[in-house]
Amino acid sequence: MKLPRNFGGQGYGNMMQQMQSAMSRAETLETELAAERLEIDKGPVKATFTGTGELLKLSIDKSIIDPNDSEMLEDLIVSAVKDGFSKATEIRQKKVNEILPNVPNIPGIS
Repeated sequence: MKLPRNFGGQGYGNMMQQMQSAMSRAETLETELAAERLEIDKGPVKATFTGTGELLKLSIDKSIIDPNDSEMLEDLIVSAVKDGFSKATEIRQKKVNEILPNVPNIPGIS
């Protein structure tokens, strides 16, 4: 049986080092994302999220609160929440992709 490239001798040690580095980076990722602050501005509705997608703050300009037209306000809130979560997901994926190049390609493991 032929071993995959970089799977023997010095290559194996290097591969293990890369894996350990990637695991170490992944362990700090959640803390980094929680510390990130994402500001979403939908005009009269503003929201602050963490990089993990947690909603920290929601501000609504009182001048747009109309008891007879709550649908517009509801739409703005939903839009701000969607954008915040989408932005957090995008940041998480970018940071995960920064870690993945350090993980060696091992056949059978994806």
